[in-house]
Amino acid sequence: MNNRRRTLSAWMVVALMLVGSVPAAAQQAKGIAAGAGRTIGHAELPASASLSASPTDHLVADAARSRLSVFESPASPAPFKTLTNPTHEGVQLVLAVLKEEGNWFQVRLPVRPNGSTGWVRASDVRIRKVPNRIVVDKSEHMLRAFKGDQLLMEMPAGIGTGATPTPVGEYYVDISIPFANTTGAYGAHMLSIAGFSEVHLNFGGGIGQLAIHGTNNRSSVGVNSSNGCVRLYNESILRLKDLAPTGTPVSIQA
Repeated sequence: MNNRRRTLSAWMVVALMLVGSVPAAAQQAKGIAAGAGRTIGHAELPASASLSASPTDHLVADAARSRLSVFESPASPAPFKTLTNPTHEGVQLVLAVLKEEGNWFQVRLPVRPNGSTGWVRASDVRIRKVPNRIVVDKSEHMLRAFKGDQLLMEMPAGIGTGATPTPVGEYYVDISIPFANTTGAYGAHMLSIAGFSEVHLNFGGGIGQLAIHGTNNRSSVGVNSSNGCVRLYNESILRLKDLAPTGTPVSIQA
């Protein structure tokens, strides 16, 4: 667990879009150790479910093997990519399901380029449901959470600047992290999303991954203010995180 916490803390400092100074971000990352063991991963994963379930549910594939083979199609003779589980951050590998075809699932991949997809064997994953979805409207600086067409909540959101824009696309929540120090740059909580900056291909030695998170700068919410992440008031992210378990779809719209 100590190695896992050190790996996750280091990743949080360098891999996401930093919103403050590096020393401030490093101090904030210490809060991960307080809650990571309780909130990340799955002690038991539910049995596989059919895509013919509720039309408002979204299916999520949790990797059930330490190395997950990804194929270009169910007919491909060999995988084009192999993903590790746990991930390089030391957490459960989570994939959003797009389609079911026989004993295969088409999934979104948490890799560059944004929008990458592939196919995985049903025997290599465990399927579960998430009920809600998130929509970020950049033109309105608003984030909304829905269950089907029912609006659950809406809140102002800070987005990337003109030089470091928040990329439009279809993503999903892949990690959910609480922070013990709620006054730090990431606020009270962070929902990492499986999307990447198209400007910061590398950032401080990290991979430039995006996130929805709180902030200690309330004036940065509702405007173009970030390096690509989506910023919410702390009270907003604390409400949203309960509606958005890992696998929850995230649509960022122009």
